[in-house]
Amino acid sequence: MSTFCDQTVVEFIAGKGGNGVVHFRREKYIARGGPDGGDGGNGGAIILVADDNQNTLIDFNTKKVFRAEDGENGKKANSFGKEGEDMILKIPSGTLIKDSKTGEILADLKKHGQKFMIARGGRGGMGNSHFKSSIHKAPQFSENGEGGEHRIVLMELQLVADVGIIGFPSAGKSTLISRISNAKPKIANYPFTTLIPNLGVVDMRSFDKRQDGSFVVADIPGLIEGAHEGKGLGHEFLRHVSRTELLIHMIDPTRGNPSEDYKIINHELKAHDERLAGKDQIVVINKIDAVDEDTVKEYEKQLVKANKALKGKIFKISAVVGTGLKELIFEVFKRVQERRAKQIQFIENTTQTDDQGVNKKQNPAFESEEKVFRPHVENRKFTVTFVRTKLEAESQKQRKIFDVTGFRIEQVVKMTDLDNEEGMERVFHFLQKMGIIREIKRLGGTAGDRIRIAGKNFKMR
Repeated sequence: MSTFCDQTVVEFIAGKGGNGVVHFRREKYIARGGPDGGDGGNGGAIILVADDNQNTLIDFNTKKVFRAEDGENGKKANSFGKEGEDMILKIPSGTLIKDSKTGEILADLKKHGQKFMIARGGRGGMGNSHFKSSIHKAPQFSENGEGGEHRIVLMELQLVADVGIIGFPSAGKSTLISRISNAKPKIANYPFTTLIPNLGVVDMRSFDKRQDGSFVVADIPGLIEGAHEGKGLGHEFLRHVSRTELLIHMIDPTRGNPSEDYKIINHELKAHDERLAGKDQIVVINKIDAVDEDTVKEYEKQLVKANKALKGKIFKISAVVGTGLKELIFEVFKRVQERRAKQIQFIENTTQTDDQGVNKKQNPAFESEEKVFRPHVENRKFTVTFVRTKLEAESQKQRKIFDVTGFRIEQVVKMTDLDNEEGMERVFHFLQKMGIIREIKRLGGTAGDRIRIAGKNFKMR
């Protein structure tokens, strides 16, 4: 059974916050000690961390649900409940996190050590000691803990490599990567030997001791005509090509029609994603040891006829024997270095430094500063929607129904014990304070109409 997995749907459930406690201090000789119910602990969050040492999502495919620890309930004597421990999960660098329903990209963890909180832990509820005031000295209610975030996501691994090797099955891709890098793929004399992508690191010192540097190369399982429609195996791995900026396009002269093969592979790239067709390619005729020199020259002419830009730029190699490998690798490394230099230059050009040495990013794609959220402004936003009018069975009167949405008011409702009279009063206090009642009246609401918030129903006063 293969241990490679590059796509899976996973459910993440953050920890629930602990409940606050209703308790009053009772000690001998201390009259009316007052409320001392402590807060519940926050629930644990789930955090994903990119790790270069991981290369498969198999652990997430065998275990589909990950749940962080809940926070403990508060205690008497103003003692806080213990916070739930965060769950730290390592995933392969190059993993895309998408919403399973909408397909929205939530995170793209490309670099080692990059972190993303996929599910925030619920806030612990406040104990009754928080609600004490000069006019309310013995509050009989506390908050419930907030539920942790619940996400169902599609995790999609896209290998992070400098160079991708593409071509028809048995073109010699696995042989090439085994000869130039530390990768040890399975190699056999039949099509579709490579069932999963292979990553290898090419150390330039193995080709020239004076060279210093390396690059990562990926061997993509063989493509065939119709791969973008699901034929063969390659369509499953075309996504891995999207990370690479340089492609080695392997041509097999023993197949008999190299120019047609060249056109088919490029068509499959374009059909899968327009951007793939525009990537830089180095075209290589492999297996020159298996055909005569005149045949190689004829095939080279056919390729140039298919794309005039290839004239004088086609490499002829034998991955098995090693012929032409050094020249090919030097050309690949040169182009990799050029692309790295352009990326560095781009970053520098989009960065300004002020007199104090503080970086100011002109390009939002390179923003490193965290966004500053202002809960007292953002969390008070709400929306009131008139739904319909309904005949009430009890009073035989027409009642309007209004839906209210908004982070803060929904949070208050979810964290309040609505069976507690004082808790219900707190909800209406927020409805008044946030201006929700005023907005409902503006839309024609009157006493007795229904307000729906977070799945709960309230009668307007």
